[in-house]
Amino acid sequence: MLRKATAIFVLIFCFLQVKAQEAPRTVKESAYPETYIQYVPLAMDLGLGFAGAKSKHNFFDRFVMGSMACISEAVLVNVLKYTVKEERPDGTSRNSFPSGHSATAFTGAELTRMEYGYVWGAGAYGLAATTAVLRVAHDRHWWWDCLAGAGIGVLSAHIAGWLMPSVQNLLENWGVYSFFGTSRSPLTENLTVTALADPFSNTYGAVLAFRF
Repeated sequence: MLRKATAIFVLIFCFLQVKAQEAPRTVKESAYPETYIQYVPLAMDLGLGFAGAKSKHNFFDRFVMGSMACISEAVLVNVLKYTVKEERPDGTSRNSFPSGHSATAFTGAELTRMEYGYVWGAGAYGLAATTAVLRVAHDRHWWWDCLAGAGIGVLSAHIAGWLMPSVQNLLENWGVYSFFGTSRSPLTENLTVTALADPFSNTYGAVLAFRF
């Protein structure tokens, strides 16, 4: 069942990616290394846990969270591409803004940072930055396309993070965890509110802390 779900997600994601990037080209995208590099940060998010890296979530939850992030990213990229209709630097089409490759790479990079910390995250961000630089170098995007793509990628990862607690509750209520023989990962509290009271000045307040 999990394999089928994985296959369906991959097909949907690839379809959205192709729709976001399809257009007449003078050079096939398969000739560019960033076509493949863009997916490495996502692979790191899913696979580093098997290599011994300490993760915050188990593989099932990483897959669910990564799926939500990728779907959010693909939707945002497609909406903007076909709304803005900016011409590419090489003149082949009018779907340059934002960069889908950069968005994909930075989605994976931020997921990796959120899941494994800043050390692994730095490596993933390095690959994401390489993807963006190569897109500009190959005249497939303007630099601001890649900057926007990076922002969308980071935002998409956090959208998935914000939705994850609710999705975990939903999956648990539906019996999905028990069906797959796994358990939900413990949630990490990102938001902390602490009440304060000063007896000398008779003032009250609160401290709001958000960890990201």
